[in-house]
Amino acid sequence: MDLYQQYHAYGGRGPTCVRTGLSLAVLATILIILRIYVRLRINNLGTTALLWAIAAWGLTVVTQVFGVLAALHGLGNHMTVLLETGEAHNFLKFTWLTVFFFCIAIATGKAAVAVFLIEITGLAYPKIRYTLIFLAAANFLISIPIAIYSQFHCSPVSAIWDPLRQDQCNARAYVLLSYVIGSVAALSDLVLALLPTYVLWSLQIDRRLKQLLCVLLGLGVIASIAAIVRTWASGFLEGADASYHLGILFTWGEVEEWLVIIAMSVPPTWPLFKPFCQRFAHIVSRSSSHLSSGKHYENKGDGASTDNVLRIRQERGFELTSEHRLSRDMKRTSYLEIEEDE
Repeated sequence: MDLYQQYHAYGGRGPTCVRTGLSLAVLATILIILRIYVRLRINNLGTTALLWAIAAWGLTVVTQVFGVLAALHGLGNHMTVLLETGEAHNFLKFTWLTVFFFCIAIATGKAAVAVFLIEITGLAYPKIRYTLIFLAAANFLISIPIAIYSQFHCSPVSAIWDPLRQDQCNARAYVLLSYVIGSVAALSDLVLALLPTYVLWSLQIDRRLKQLLCVLLGLGVIASIAAIVRTWASGFLEGADASYHLGILFTWGEVEEWLVIIAMSVPPTWPLFKPFCQRFAHIVSRSSSHLSSGKHYENKGDGASTDNVLRIRQERGFELTSEHRLSRDMKRTSYLEIEEDE
């Protein structure tokens, strides 16, 4: 049966919200499955990051389910339609349940990205490690209280699902808190998107592979933009036709939470795609480049001696830096299955 016939309040911006969320959910789910396959069949590393990713995916799925139910019962459609069809109560119930799980899912997603980046960098960048831990903790400390408050911002509490008693809810306070959680989420997405670019760019891997990975991990920038838009749309909670305008908030909220999962699930699945992109996956060996430099000086006709070649090699020598530890850790974790000549 057609959804419009079965759910009379379904319409407006609701269908766009449902299609966007489900499309991104399918892609994220495929990547999570591939990620589990890599963990079970190819290597036994990255377990902690995978568990966090699965937790974020599970909470986002729950959020998506309630979001679809909210859309079927009128989210994204005009309030007059909801009142005419008698769906205002169901709309409020499923919308606020979606908000509750959304807040927790967003924080979990940020933490999952942070754990993933921590496992990649290892001990190479202690400052980055502390920054990631701080971002994960900050998102939880802010999101969980707001998620709880979203269910208790009406007096009495039962008024939250009653369309006739919405004047007993402190919508203004919740909107202000939404601005706070949205701002923190947008900033976190931006930082989590730029950090991988900084880390990967220091590696001596193929330039095209480096650019590809930076673009994929940089999807967090789009998630940051989505967080800004849905934060702006939070102001519609105080409007007379909130149900219609909330379609904007929920659509961009889905983009934000699913893109975070998609972005962090691409690198761990690289071993599956490497055979098809072999020309992007070779690493520039430091030892080979040093040897080539030595041969270059040996073959010059300017009378350079062996001692000069050795001196040049010594000058080019260096201690184990964060960049080399990072290369070693990435090789160890097999996230990109990059092979480095020893």
